[in-house]
Amino acid sequence: MIDARMLLGRFSGVARVVTRLVDALACRDDMRIVALCGDEAYAPWTTTTDIDILVSDFTRRDRSPLRRMLWEETRLRRWIRLAGVDLFHATWNQGIPPRCPVPTILTIHDLIPWQNTDANESSRLQSACYRYAIRASARRATHVTTVSQFTRKQVLERLRVERDRVRVVPNGVDAPSVPADLEPESSPYVLYVGGHEDRKNVETVLAAMESYWARFDSHLELHLTGRAESLTPRAAEVHRRIRNADQDAPIRFLGAPDDMELARQYASAGALLLLSRAEGFGLPALEAMAYGCPVIAARAGALPEVVADAGLLVEPDNAQSVADAIRSVLALRHLARRLSRSGRDRAALFSWERAADAYRGLYHAVAPTSVNSIFPARLGAKLGASHTEELAVTHK
Repeated sequence: MIDARMLLGRFSGVARVVTRLVDALACRDDMRIVALCGDEAYAPWTTTTDIDILVSDFTRRDRSPLRRMLWEETRLRRWIRLAGVDLFHATWNQGIPPRCPVPTILTIHDLIPWQNTDANESSRLQSACYRYAIRASARRATHVTTVSQFTRKQVLERLRVERDRVRVVPNGVDAPSVPADLEPESSPYVLYVGGHEDRKNVETVLAAMESYWARFDSHLELHLTGRAESLTPRAAEVHRRIRNADQDAPIRFLGAPDDMELARQYASAGALLLLSRAEGFGLPALEAMAYGCPVIAARAGALPEVVADAGLLVEPDNAQSVADAIRSVLALRHLARRLSRSGRDRAALFSWERAADAYRGLYHAVAPTSVNSIFPARLGAKLGASHTEELAVTHK
């Protein structure tokens, strides 16, 4: 059984990773994938016969660190036991319950919330819940995986997990898919893809463009996923400053683009800016490289590991050097061509099929007797009518 509760509510980077991994695993003939969802089934999976969906009593309210920790400590073990699966894969940084009835794998994407230094009491409580949950899960897990060597090093140092229990399984990337008749963007632009939390450093993305507009070209557009209303206070202050200076500053917020629109953005962008101060992997950089979009990334977190020499690495808080990097990529065609070519080559090293193969091997190693999850018909016979309201199983 694979933990897919994060698909309830905001669709995060981890959610994107889990959906791609589950889809790739579902193609394997020697196992049956059971996805543990929240109290709503993940709609795209309801139309396939390859994935069994367990709809739990985990709600949107349970996503907060305190409520999530309590649910996992008191409710999760029973759901696993009732489902009758052979192995449980916790994919959301934590979520290994005490006295779990089956072998377990824990995937840790990053330890970023571990570094939460907010001074208010609520944040301290949430951080304490996260620290307890991830430390307990790492201790209880049969095996731990991370998505990068950077995160593995942090897990070994901060959580004191035995080295032989921690393995790196990098994320994959979707094959580029843009219809031939899809209209490209009419104006040149640079692109930011990601959330707007402090660590994503959107304020420097905006400040770098402010510097670029003042020094080089005031018409180059900036496209950002998300909405202006979701900017952090620091990023919002830079945005206000830019708007006060020029109401027509070429900034376009994309909201939450679907896969096709995101593909068009990657395929048409002059460069991707990813200036995160902390990143456990950096999937947008890999996605951009797959489309041949030159990447300008921060020399921080796991980004140098993912991008390597296939992109330009910059200091994340130096807006002028970022503006200079943008200028180099857009003005020097030979550099843009080299980055586009090396980016595609780099991205070709990562695939969801490879990630699925790695997990398949790990599943067999952790639960060698069987990794064939019990089918819904047997689930119903095993649980009986008394559990029909507590455990909902959707089988297509």
